[in-house]
Amino acid sequence: MKNVKIDEKSKFLTAVLLVIVFIGVAFFLGYKKFEDKANALNGQNANLELRIAELKQYYDTEQKNKEDTERMTAEISDILSKYAGDARYEDGIYEAFNLYGASMNTLVLEKMVFAGDDTYTTIPAETVTAADIEGLSNDIAFNGFNVTYSGIIEYDGLKGMVREISSGNYNLGIVKMKYEVNGENFIEGTTALSFYYVTGAGLEYEQPPFEKYETGIENLFGVDWAGDLELLEN
Repeated sequence: MKNVKIDEKSKFLTAVLLVIVFIGVAFFLGYKKFEDKANALNGQNANLELRIAELKQYYDTEQKNKEDTERMTAEISDILSKYAGDARYEDGIYEAFNLYGASMNTLVLEKMVFAGDDTYTTIPAETVTAADIEGLSNDIAFNGFNVTYSGIIEYDGLKGMVREISSGNYNLGIVKMKYEVNGENFIEGTTALSFYYVTGAGLEYEQPPFEKYETGIENLFGVDWAGDLELLEN
């Protein structure tokens, strides 16, 4: 085999080519590394821009959010303020007095039945606490204390009773009202009322304004029962 001699120029050219290849490989690897880093930085930058946009939106709406929160808190307080913290037998008895007066003293109450309490809905403590309203942290329950009044009344007196139920001091709901003209041409029937109240919201209970009376007094409300019965008999 014939020996091939590589002249100095070829050696130099080969060395130059190898250096170029090495430089290319190094450049490629370095570029790739920097490209990956650049992509990572771009991704972080995009996340930061998104977060900045979210914070800016929150900042821009912060005042309105505060105003909305204050408004809703006031609305909730206003709604709750219309309810008492309890309803008791005394309230059912006192409302009988109110109904008698509203009927222009024509109501002859024959029977009053206390039908117990109902719970209509309950807001769990978790929901109440999450709302972060000062003074509210327990279950809030909307309840009704049910009382049924049965008796005889005149027509105008019945209308007065309805006005008392709708606009009196108690927060009342009519569960049932059924009246008819009896054989003696008097209006006779039953009114079932629910005394609405709310527990768990720190609402107060106010005792009905009963007058003090001595033991032995038969007529607690000052109702002329004898006169009403005489009127019915005639």
